[in-house]
Amino acid sequence: MIEIRSLRDALRLLFIFGREFKLALLATLAVVILGAFLLPNRYVSDARLLVKPTESASVQLPVQPGPDAGFVQQSPQRDPLLDEEKMATSAPVMLKVAQTYLAMSSVPPKGGWALFKFRMGQALSWCKEMLRNVLVGIGLMDEAPVADRLAARLAKKLQVSHDPGSNVMEMRVSWNDPHVAQGISRAWVDAYFDERAKAAGGEALFNFYEEQNRELNDSIIALKRQLREQLRVIDATSVEQRIEDVTDQLQKLYRQRRELQAEREALVGILGSAGRQLPAVAGEVVTEREISLNPEREDLKLKLNGLKQQRLDLLRNFKEGAPPVRALDESIAALEAEINGVDGNVVRSRNVAPNALGARLRQDMQDARLNVAKIDANVAEIDSQIKQLQGEREEVMSAEPSLSRLSLELSSAEKTFAQYSDYLLRARVIRDLNRARLSNVALVGQSSFTPSRVFPKSMLMLLLSIPVAFAVALVVVFLLYLMDQRIHDGGRLEKTLGVPLLATVPEILHDVDGSQPLRAALYRIYCRLPLEQIAAQGLSVGLTSSRSGEGVSFIASRLAIVLRQQGYSVRDGQLPAGPGEVVLVQAPPVSDENALIQLRGCDRIVLVVKTRSTTVPAVENAIALLRDALGHVDGVVLNRRVFEIPPRYWKPISRWLGAY
Repeated sequence: MIEIRSLRDALRLLFIFGREFKLALLATLAVVILGAFLLPNRYVSDARLLVKPTESASVQLPVQPGPDAGFVQQSPQRDPLLDEEKMATSAPVMLKVAQTYLAMSSVPPKGGWALFKFRMGQALSWCKEMLRNVLVGIGLMDEAPVADRLAARLAKKLQVSHDPGSNVMEMRVSWNDPHVAQGISRAWVDAYFDERAKAAGGEALFNFYEEQNRELNDSIIALKRQLREQLRVIDATSVEQRIEDVTDQLQKLYRQRRELQAEREALVGILGSAGRQLPAVAGEVVTEREISLNPEREDLKLKLNGLKQQRLDLLRNFKEGAPPVRALDESIAALEAEINGVDGNVVRSRNVAPNALGARLRQDMQDARLNVAKIDANVAEIDSQIKQLQGEREEVMSAEPSLSRLSLELSSAEKTFAQYSDYLLRARVIRDLNRARLSNVALVGQSSFTPSRVFPKSMLMLLLSIPVAFAVALVVVFLLYLMDQRIHDGGRLEKTLGVPLLATVPEILHDVDGSQPLRAALYRIYCRLPLEQIAAQGLSVGLTSSRSGEGVSFIASRLAIVLRQQGYSVRDGQLPAGPGEVVLVQAPPVSDENALIQLRGCDRIVLVVKTRSTTVPAVENAIALLRDALGHVDGVVLNRRVFEIPPRYWKPISRWLGAY
């Protein structure tokens, strides 16, 4: 654990991990130098092809034409060269290149050294094949031809690319021999053009459309024959026209039937009304009669007048409501009622004749019955015609699905035949262009022969070897710094451990007790002790460590010297401490079970940590153990602190940095 606060702390890392820095530096230098001389040489052969973005006869034709079938225009949002690059690295192209390479590599080269390397390569390939056959036999690998395996490897080595916005496609081959690289590049270009011509159509596409046109022509003739036979059965030129004619006739008959039904309902209503009126019409009517007053009514009126005269006479002697008057009133009321019930006139003579209105009603009813009968006959005739037309329509409708299917098939076949005829013409053009190797892709740069190698760049690698080695070594140092958990100084120690740092004791090279840094560190420990309680109750200080060899005895002996110099009585031994006395308890490491027993009852517990060897997890574990068992840890003392940068280096560096 190192806190980087300045350039000095960063320089300390180089000396802390000096051995690792040197190893990484030397290893990197060795790798770069060996690579500059031992890496296999690579030579490049380039071929450039210009892809014209305009439409040409090499555009693909649809095998299954649809309503929108035709030449597919290139989308402005998609780079057309991507499809060409995928075609250039497709499996058939790579397989042809692999076969060409196998044929090239089977010819032994000229020259002694070249022939020796060729034979050695053949022997090595034979051994590899034997090993592969063994692995295939036990099922660890799949069986595959040599050409297929070589094609898969070539697909990873051969590169095809283009710059953004450019229509030039570059095909690059990298190999360990410039002649082989050029040969593979030529084979690659030839295989690409062959596969592109094959994908565009050529003879196969022309033969396909020619065969399709022949089959469609036969199918159209057969469909027309079937359609004529079925139309002859229903006696129509077309099923749609026949259905329309039958439907029009049915509509006219339905309209006539509705009109007759309405007329019949009107006549039935007239018959009903006349039948209801006829009983109320008399059969005879009076043409002449003589009328006179009724003598019976006149006699009753004379009697009524007599009774009224008697009432007047009684009122001269009696009051209103007297019994005689009341009896006479009742007689008058009864006589008036009787008079009202008798007619005032009587017919003395009359002449009688037949009623003309009744005769007219009877004649109208007879005519209406005749009309209803006629309407019923017409409706029955219309119903028979409707039934006949419905039967004809059902017959046509039953034949309509097959006729419609035949019509649709015939229409589709004719459209397809027209499209295929157009495609056949275009396929013929494509076939002729492919034979002449003309398309929208042109070879603008032949496969190049480059005798100078592109890899490795030995001179550049040697020039950059030292900077790269230093960079790698610095990265290694940084990684080690991130993984290092050893305690080197007191930076961030209190924050990490949660325990105060009492002092940092420097490393003593020649056992000089009176060195100034050592005395300063010991006095810092002395000043952090509770000196005010020594006189009254004494003080006990326990010193321990996380493991043995941390310097507990050294710190205890030097601290005892300082306390005695200040006039205190110091002893090593058992607790408790008496008034005016300081007891220093040197406990074993906390991993020892006796350590906690000896430290029990100490006023102050100090943990001694040796720098450059003790790790943070070990110290944290010791502090946690002491707190759990004893309840407190009062401080940490770093022992044998070393400034990693030697003086012979630090003095000029500090002078350059201005740190005097």
